[in-house]
Amino acid sequence: MHIPAAFFIAVYAFLILCIPSQLIIRPIGSPGTPANLWGIFCLLWWVVATLGGQNRVHGWTPTRTTFGLLALAVLTSYAAGTATGWYAPANIHQRTDELWTLVLVHPDAMNEKIISAADRGLLSFMGWAGVMLLTCEGLRGWRDLELIVTWLSRFGGFIAALGIIQYFSGVDIAALFSIPGLSANSEFGAVTTRSVINRVSSTAAHPIAFGVVMAGLFFLALHRSLFTRTSKLSWVPTLLIGIALPMSVSRSAILAIAIIGIVVFTGWPSRWRFAALLILPFAVVGMRLLAPGLLGTIRSLFTNLGVDPSVSGRTQDYDVMLGVYAHNPLLGQGLYTFLPRYYRIVDNQVLMSLIELGALGLTVLIIFITTGYLLARGARRRSSDPRERDLALVISGSILGVVLSYFTFDAWAYPMVAGLTFLLIGMAGAASRASRWEPQTPGQRSGSHPAAPLGAAS
Repeated sequence: MHIPAAFFIAVYAFLILCIPSQLIIRPIGSPGTPANLWGIFCLLWWVVATLGGQNRVHGWTPTRTTFGLLALAVLTSYAAGTATGWYAPANIHQRTDELWTLVLVHPDAMNEKIISAADRGLLSFMGWAGVMLLTCEGLRGWRDLELIVTWLSRFGGFIAALGIIQYFSGVDIAALFSIPGLSANSEFGAVTTRSVINRVSSTAAHPIAFGVVMAGLFFLALHRSLFTRTSKLSWVPTLLIGIALPMSVSRSAILAIAIIGIVVFTGWPSRWRFAALLILPFAVVGMRLLAPGLLGTIRSLFTNLGVDPSVSGRTQDYDVMLGVYAHNPLLGQGLYTFLPRYYRIVDNQVLMSLIELGALGLTVLIIFITTGYLLARGARRRSSDPRERDLALVISGSILGVVLSYFTFDAWAYPMVAGLTFLLIGMAGAASRASRWEPQTPGQRSGSHPAAPLGAAS
């Protein structure tokens, strides 16, 4: 029996999107989500297939090279943190009335917890590595990529529907999910509000994460709708995701969808751009009628930036954070070791990565992400098929939008956002490889390539 890599990636998409992020296998801790464990299995599968000669990708490809450097940076930061210890100045603690910020911390207890967190960071990174590598080197062409887009759209539409129900009913349906063997690592189910407007999170751990994921999936779903002419139902996920996205009431989500929209809009044919400009006002009016007050609340998020305490709280953290960074500026202190319990909450993944991975690690991370973006752009440039070109364009835009939202929240603290990021970069690598394959016959351009059997087992 042959199991294609697309099957493994589709299962990962289901697990990362449809299983609530708070549900874990408790003895493993936060990396014990079903999606992350499946990602680790994908990594083992990739290693076995590569060592067994089933992977026809050889040598140091751009993705392998940059990811190898990133993996080295993560391991080096882990070693540096363990060797030098962790620095926590007295002024680091969050100023709140919550109990965990008031209790004095014993250094031995702190070190024990942070070492455990560093181990969790490595396990999480292994899961991200598995899904990225298997997606990049296991998918067998444009047809497999389109299959993954189809499932991402469907699963995205499903969780968007849950979010819409949550918005109007005030009930978090995802909190009712009960899966044998899984337990919640934190309380969830309460629907938060902003200016008396419900903020939805669906199966994500937070409305911000939900909104950014909806942004990352919207244009993928739209791509599928535009190029699937056999069924009008292909528009359902696109509509659901588009409606659910603003219901997160998140600046990060609006920033992400705006960046992705600019990238995609500028790459579209002129007639598509004209149609988009024509439809957009009707979409805005429809949203105002469907959810009165929602768009006004979102507008206030940007017009009131100067007096928003959540924004000033972010910027006030920077001086203190740079003091922690100076303790180990080059190598960092280890992925996931900047624990809010002993430090503070930092709504900036770029700053978090600087502290945890050091200047070298952050530099390599930027190079790795940029490589994924450029691979997708290169795939679009090499292809002459409109469907392939649009898919590569959407992947590049989704990578850029999701990653730039990292400046506004601690993205890797949310499994759904981190997993989607590495999945998108893997899809960019797969698109780049597919664009280089010459078709055996003119009708096989979007088919599977016979020389990429990674993920097949007999």
